[in-house]
Formats: sequence, structure tokens, C-alpha cells
Amino acid sequence: MNMNIPFDTLDYAKQLAKAGVPAAQAEQQSKLLADVLGKSVAFPGDLVTVERNVVAKVEASELKIDGRINTLVGEVNLTKWMLGTLIAMNVAILLKLFLH
Repeated sequence: MNMNIPFDTLDYAKQLAKAGVPAAQAEQQSKLLADVLGKSVAFPGDLVTVERNVVAKVEASELKIDGRINTLVGEVNLTKWMLGTLIAMNVAILLKLFLH
């Protein structure tokens, strides 16, 4: 987004000329400075666009992370059930060996 900023090139060139800069050079410097400022200054609309993009990327990342966490929780629960079953089976085997 390239918007005009309130920069008076004529006044700037006059100020440079008052300071002893040749008029042609002062004019050229003011034009170049206006061009640089016009391309490098962030405006509120630019910042809103950047904010929207960042928020969208963060939300997308949160969804991916939530999905991964849910998968891990499922795997941990499955592991707990499998471990519990193995412990119960081993206890049953030990009881059978000792009671017979």
C-alpha cells in the first residue's frame, strides 16, 4: 500500500536552499526523500493487514497443535489401558502359580 504522507517537498527544498544547498540539489534531495518516505513508512492500514495475517497464522498453528495434542492424549490413554491390562494379566498368572 503506497499512500502519500504529509511532506512538503517545496518547503523542504527551500529550507535546504536557505542552508546553502544549491537549488537544483535541494530540489532533487526533496524529491528523493519524499520517494523514500512514501515507500518505507508503515501506515495504519498496512499494520492492520499485517496484524490480520499474523493472527490467521497463529490460529492455524493453534489448530494444528490442538490436533497433535489430541492425538498424543489418545495414544497416552491407549498406552495406559494396555499397561493396565498387562499388569492385570501378570497378577493373574502369578496368583494362579502361587495358589495351585
